[in-house]
Amino acid sequence: MQSATQAIPATSERPGPRAVAAAIEALAAQFGNRLVTSLAVRQQHAHTATWLENQPADAVVFAQSTADVQAIVRLCAKHGVPIIAYGTGTSLEGH
Repeated sequence: MQSATQAIPATSERPGPRAVAAAIEALAAQFGNRLVTSLAVRQQHAHTATWLENQPADAVVFAQSTADVQAIVRLCAKHGVPIIAYGTGTSLEGH
């Protein structure tokens, strides 16, 4: 089974596998086990209350503070990787 980063080619809207891998590596260095890449966790955080098919992110970071969120945004911006915020998981607010 291919990972999401291998299955989806880079486009002007999505970074390539190298950028995603570099971002995940940087996030792992800073957040340790609060960065999770397991499919089960990624699918759980992709679930919505809508009819849309789940599209798991490449990783999930469990931020514990505003400073954590700021660091995540900085690292992802540095690598050109988008961020999807997760609240209650309904996705009814739009993202």
